[in-house]
Amino acid sequence: MASAPERDGLAGLRQRIAEIEGRGIPADRPVAETVAEESDTRTLAPRRGGNVLPFGVPGLDAMLRGGLRRNALHELRGEASRNGAATGFALALAARLARRDDRPVLWIAEGSAAREAGNLYAPGLAAFGLAPERLILVRVGKPAEALWVFEEGLRCRGLAFVAAEIRGYPAVLDLTASRRLALRARDSGVMGLLVRQTDRSEPGAAQTRWQVTPRPAAITDGYAAGIGRPAWRLRLERNRRGATGTIDLEWDHARRSFTDAAVPRAVAAAAPDRPDPPAAAGQVVAFRTAS
Repeated sequence: MASAPERDGLAGLRQRIAEIEGRGIPADRPVAETVAEESDTRTLAPRRGGNVLPFGVPGLDAMLRGGLRRNALHELRGEASRNGAATGFALALAARLARRDDRPVLWIAEGSAAREAGNLYAPGLAAFGLAPERLILVRVGKPAEALWVFEEGLRCRGLAFVAAEIRGYPAVLDLTASRRLALRARDSGVMGLLVRQTDRSEPGAAQTRWQVTPRPAAITDGYAAGIGRPAWRLRLERNRRGATGTIDLEWDHARRSFTDAAVPRAVAAAAPDRPDPPAAAGQVVAFRTAS
């Protein structure tokens, strides 16, 4: 069962989110009722699986000394926001953590980031390995609001994971704000994930920083059409606990586990209905026009 501070923290966060969205929750509403509704009558358990979230890929876990620290802030960035690579990888991490910890996952979508990359889709989340009922989704209009909810979520020990998707590098997200988020995660033990839509990196207090790009899906289960698992190329740009490097991973949604995509596998063939690429222009000669 959850302790009293965990119940009060989750109920308080729900109250603050309702105020932002313009929905009031009666002050005299019982805390137990609020928590039960938010958790769909499930029992909120304390943190499980130790202090790290392993990938299950020996080489990568060795670089991270066992896996991602759960009481820390981590950062992902994707250069092309519309391909959804960084968002997909973040959701895979949330789904993997959900196997070990049955507390809710908080996802914060800043307005411009959601308009660029799209909104989360419940049936897609379920197929990806993350039960929609485990997710608390908060949509905000401005980066400052996203950071406020992010920090409040990291304070709440009733959550297992908090992610904030933000476009670019807004002025409010400076080094001081990053350090404050890192301290909140360290004190509460709640994993924080900052998902940025940007092509450049900036100084921050995250324990790890990853650049995420998509890879072609490998053919699996004999599907001739090339329907495969999501795959990414991960460049670990910063790692306070060890080395950095690049690795390719695939996500198995059925097992909610990662595999090393560097192992040679069949890759989906090019679509047969695509037009042929244009022929080379060859040498271009310029002629002088008559005056």
